[in-house]
Formats: sequence, structure tokens, C-alpha cells
Amino acid sequence: MAGSIRWFNYVTDGGVTYSILADRSNIAAVNPSGTGNPSSLVVGAVPRNIRPRYALFADITGTIRRKVPLLTPADVVAVTATLSFVPQGETATVTLTYLVGERIRLPKLQDTGRTT
Repeated sequence: MAGSIRWFNYVTDGGVTYSILADRSNIAAVNPSGTGNPSSLVVGAVPRNIRPRYALFADITGTIRRKVPLLTPADVVAVTATLSFVPQGETATVTLTYLVGERIRLPKLQDTGRTT
């Protein structure tokens, strides 16, 4: 069961702030910096070519899984200290399975054949 979905500020590894839509209870459990709504939508939503960094949590049986975005680079350090939490509406504890860093897809470059 999920909590309410809200907009949060997401800071890229390059320092640009975007907005990301995520579950409020999971963000509050994992990210110490993301305990409220953004005061202003600075640039807009995260572009499609940027895949946000996230942490995947799962229980022992693998039936409960939570993919939680990490809002700032400093939250990566904080999530390794947390390692587990109880999701809202569940009784089982989920533990950190793995972390995935931010990924940026670049456009494919082609040779146009122009010499000047």
C-alpha cells in the first residue's frame, strides 16, 4: 500500500534541481532531506533522458518491493546507514537490496558527411 503521491525537489549529480513525483511515506523513510513538498518547481519535471538515482528495498520473501528515489547525492550516504524500514500499511520490514546511480542517456551521434 502506498502513501500519498507528491512533488519533491530532485538534485542531479551536476547540481540542477528538478521536480520528481514520488510516494511521500517512502521518501520520508529513506531521504532525510525530502520531508516536504518543494517550495517552487524550479525547472520542471526530470527530463526523459535522465534516470534518477534510486534505492531498491525488498522483504525476505521478495513479495514487498519499494523503489525509492534518492533526492540528493548526500542521501546516498544516508540510505546506507538506514538499510531498512517498514513501509506504510505493511507489517514486514524491507531491507536495502541495491542502489542504482543516476544515468544520463546521450543522443546518438552520426557522421553527416559535411566537411565544413
